[in-house]
Amino acid sequence: MSNLEKHLISAQQSSILAEEYAKTNYVEINSRRPASKPDSKMYSIDLDVLQEYLKLISGEMDKRGIKNKGVQVCLGKYPEDLKDPKLNPEYLGYQMIFFSPTDLNRGQSDNRNVIIEMDASANLDDIPDLNYMNITPPY
Repeated sequence: MSNLEKHLISAQQSSILAEEYAKTNYVEINSRRPASKPDSKMYSIDLDVLQEYLKLISGEMDKRGIKNKGVQVCLGKYPEDLKDPKLNPEYLGYQMIFFSPTDLNRGQSDNRNVIIEMDASANLDDIPDLNYMNITPPY
């Protein structure tokens, strides 16, 4: 079995996860929002943009000697008063996600010296994160 196959799920499994989120977390999130303005729960991005980003961060992590490269999916929320010309103003006040590069080996060693060396050589703060995708809602 390939590494990819270990991470794939069926549409039925996806449906179970989405339904569980809708019944629990999403209900809680929306209990604090106007009924006419439910929070976002789906995010999409152009495949070409995502592939370009993955190529960019992979190359940057290669330069830093990172062997076990990964991508974090981070939750955030656009502030109501954010002034950002790249951002669709309809998204203000909505939950969102962004992608960040990550070293999957970071912090997995029991040897404190190895962790310090990894932190020094694998600073990823200057590699940009990926934002500005489509979010739904708003519809």
